[in-house]
Amino acid sequence: MALRELTVENLAVVESVRVTLAPGFTVLTGETGAGKSLVVDAVALVLGARASSDQVRSGADAARVEAVWDAPSLPDEDPMTDVVAAGEGSVIVRREIAADGRSSVRVNDRAVTVGGLAGLGAQLGEIHGQHEQQRLLEPARQLALLDGFGHHVAFLATVAGADRAWRATVAAATELFADPHELARRTELLRHQVDEITAADPRPGEDAELEAQLRAAEHAETIARSAAEAVAALREEGGAADALGVAERGLGAAAQHDERFAELADRAAGLVAEAAELARDASVTADAVELDPASRAAAEERLGLLYDLRRKYGDSLDAVVAFGTEARGELDRLENQSGERDRLRAEEGRRRAALEAAAGQLREARRAASERLATAVNAELPPLGLPRDAFGVELEPVEIGPSGGDRAVFTFAPNPGEPPRPLGRIASGGEASRLSLALKVVLAQADETPLLVFDEVDAGVGGRNASALGERLRDLGRYHQVLCVTHLPQVAAHADAHLVVGKRVTAGRTATEVRVLDAEARRSELAAMLAGEGAGEEAHAAADALLRGAAAR
Repeated sequence: MALRELTVENLAVVESVRVTLAPGFTVLTGETGAGKSLVVDAVALVLGARASSDQVRSGADAARVEAVWDAPSLPDEDPMTDVVAAGEGSVIVRREIAADGRSSVRVNDRAVTVGGLAGLGAQLGEIHGQHEQQRLLEPARQLALLDGFGHHVAFLATVAGADRAWRATVAAATELFADPHELARRTELLRHQVDEITAADPRPGEDAELEAQLRAAEHAETIARSAAEAVAALREEGGAADALGVAERGLGAAAQHDERFAELADRAAGLVAEAAELARDASVTADAVELDPASRAAAEERLGLLYDLRRKYGDSLDAVVAFGTEARGELDRLENQSGERDRLRAEEGRRRAALEAAAGQLREARRAASERLATAVNAELPPLGLPRDAFGVELEPVEIGPSGGDRAVFTFAPNPGEPPRPLGRIASGGEASRLSLALKVVLAQADETPLLVFDEVDAGVGGRNASALGERLRDLGRYHQVLCVTHLPQVAAHADAHLVVGKRVTAGRTATEVRVLDAEARRSELAAMLAGEGAGEEAHAAADALLRGAAAR
């Protein structure tokens, strides 16, 4: 993933600039005051930094910044996942800051909040500078980097699972050990509900049967008359039974002379039997339709009871029965609270012990990783002009949670003989930037931030350490896209791409411009950085030496 293109309009002294960026290590150079920091500011805005109307170019209605990124891979639960997916592999961020103070943000042509952009920006890039709030200084970030460096994914998953299990048991116990008055009210309600359903003993489908029975009873006279007519048509002389008997006898006689009629005779015999059975069933069913007053009253009372149960406990008798089963289970738990209390306490103790054991294993892994990380980072410090063995990682115990029971603190001792201090309290911005760079080089494979921007990273670095600084930035560019503002030609010589920021005056207005340098222009820029404008052959020869030296490393 990378930032592919950046377009800036009317931002401070920038009138209109479009820059195409490449993967790897890119430097921005130019004279002091040319506007190099404005490029960094533009990147910060599309990462979600706070904006101000003071940033709008004088006379313009609004400043606009647009960036085209390769799309990051976001988890399904991330609120920006759908917005990013709409770009089909790209993320186009447009930020507009109006002169009247209003601002707007669009990502893949969808309006989002600045907070939403900041959340996405944390997945896209990170700015390291003397005046930037660095995520690297946050304890949670330091712990995450330590875990990434130590490859603690399995340990973290175990701790998180154990924490969830323990908290679920605590929640169950808290619910069980509620206010005793509320517990008594709940128990009484459940007992009443269970007793009412048990006494009624509803059978699924029973209400539908009773409804059908009562509907039939309302029309008993009509049903009896119609059924009697049907029975008479089947049984009376000359009726269906007699006709079918004649047919059976005729087919039987024919079958004595032609076997093809045998099957027809059997079918006729079956119809005779079916007609007799039909007449009998119709007569019996008709006799059962009419209900005596007592039976009808009992059916109506029973149906009313079932309706009342459905009104209270469910839309159907199946739901009523299910409710009763669930209420019985809860009532049993409440009435046997002593045993349930003991069980939950034992389970809570077991799960807490499992959580502490998992957190302990993670802590040991973190201690080992802390030593390896400190050793690796300290090896990077002397070439960057920082004291040897000045970096350390301290683990402080905290309440165990989903990420364990530790707080990681990155420390730094800039002056030999003085105790180390948390990284966030380092006074020198230059030291902080260079230490950050050393960390980034070591953590490059653990940190997944695609774009790293370094501003003023060479503050306080002399020529003796500048080449080492450039080497490390180039190494970092193997894992990330790196953009670095620098004043040192020894750093710039190691870049994969070189941008120069300059000013031009048109119609009395100053504007910043950004150019991508080809090989010859880059040689001239390095010579100018060495000897100033109008650099001679010696400066160009020195620039050539820097480029050859960088290529050889």
